[in-house]
Amino acid sequence: MRKVVFQNIDEKTKKLMLCQAEGGVYLFGYYSLQDSSADWDHFSYTMEDAMECCFEEYGVNREDWIIIEDQPKNCQQDFIIPTKIKGREDGNPVFGQLQQFIKGQWVDYEIPAKCISFDGLTGDQRLLTTGLVFEYEKALIEDKEKAIKILTALNFERPSIDPIIG
Repeated sequence: MRKVVFQNIDEKTKKLMLCQAEGGVYLFGYYSLQDSSADWDHFSYTMEDAMECCFEEYGVNREDWIIIEDQPKNCQQDFIIPTKIKGREDGNPVFGQLQQFIKGQWVDYEIPAKCISFDGLTGDQRLLTTGLVFEYEKALIEDKEKAIKILTALNFERPSIDPIIG
């Protein structure tokens, strides 16, 4: 299970992700909003401990988290969209070269310049930048409340959300 939250945590941290792993839970912290590798991480033994830490240390409430899909095998757990190191599955990793799984195929991916604010970004740009575009598209069909939660997390104003969700 993985969960993500977008909010200004401190002077640097813009989002957090919790990732259930073998033996415990990783808390990833990011200094930017885009889908990228984490800038720091912590380890807890249980999801309950990790969530309690996020509440006590960063003021993140349980209802703030957005549940996102787990990554496929050989993918980087700290990305939202399935992302892997090129060649890892063949045993020939090319570190520093990434690929993302987009529309059924692996395509080369470079992490763009850091995005620390949604100011000036359209709705589509916010969804693409954060990596939540596919989670949102799926939620529109299966879980309207999750779709609303995603748009709210990306600073959409409530009056504009209702017409979008339909």
